[in-house]
Amino acid sequence: MGKPGIIAFPVLLALGAITGYLTYTNFDAAMPQEGIVDSPYRKELTTPSGNETDTGRGEIDESKYSSVVTIKILEGALVQGSPDYDPDGATVKSDALITWLNDDTTLHTATSGTGTSDPESGALFDTKFLPPDGKYSVPAAKIGTGQHSYYCAVHPYMTSTVTIE
Repeated sequence: MGKPGIIAFPVLLALGAITGYLTYTNFDAAMPQEGIVDSPYRKELTTPSGNETDTGRGEIDESKYSSVVTIKILEGALVQGSPDYDPDGATVKSDALITWLNDDTTLHTATSGTGTSDPESGALFDTKFLPPDGKYSVPAAKIGTGQHSYYCAVHPYMTSTVTIE
């Protein structure tokens, strides 16, 4: 009887070559195609809940409001002790639109409440994570009259208020 490796090695080599050839030639069937997402886990992105989408593109028709008050998240606000929101303590009429604009180079939020331990945190408004140059708008009437505190959920030392008349 001969050595078992004399026959087994060429057979394994041939099977490996066939497997490699078939995998190489048919691999393009498994390649992802640009623009086609075939996944049971895919969820379409939505705009944050407070943002109106009356134009159908996630934009707000600012002409519906008496004024637009822009509150900027200032560049460098992530450094504790630096100026954060401008204006810091905004006053807004109830028929205005409030817009937060992130002028910083990192993610920020404007979340209603006094801090992360506040049980009502985010109940009135929450910008979610605003990327650099990100924008979030909410009608002042939706928030309601009075003075409302808000903070950045990423940097809780960033706090301010908005007063709606």
